[in-house]
Amino acid sequence: MSTNSKQVDALNKLITTLYDGEEGYKEAATDVENVALKTRFRSLAQQRYDFGHELKPFFDVLGGKVDKGSSLAAGAHRIWIDLKTAVVGNDDAAVLAEVVRGEESALESYSEVLAHNDLPAAARTTITAQRDKIQTALNEMRKMKKVA
Repeated sequence: MSTNSKQVDALNKLITTLYDGEEGYKEAATDVENVALKTRFRSLAQQRYDFGHELKPFFDVLGGKVDKGSSLAAGAHRIWIDLKTAVVGNDDAAVLAEVVRGEESALESYSEVLAHNDLPAAARTTITAQRDKIQTALNEMRKMKKVA
């Protein structure tokens, strides 16, 4: 596999992670009663959409194509959120717990991709900035979970 193929695969892993996060936050927004949480989840869904678009120019640079669609694991995660909220009656704390789990998974994906030292410098800078914003969101969700 060529270096560019590995780089494109790494970027596609992040695109999938971002799409999953976007969809997960949209789903979480429908599963909570708290208006502030709904608003924040929608904002984070939009952030993940924007992050994906920030990465797309790097595919052109590397001569690769963007894979579209979410991962099977993320689909299962969203279904789990649906089942859990159906059972506990849209418990905001339960949804926050799942959001935290999703964000931890996203950070893991970002860390794995950043471990590839062969990414272009501009891509690394963008990916690092995105990872830092995801970490900030995770910290925020953990705090909210404690008080929910």
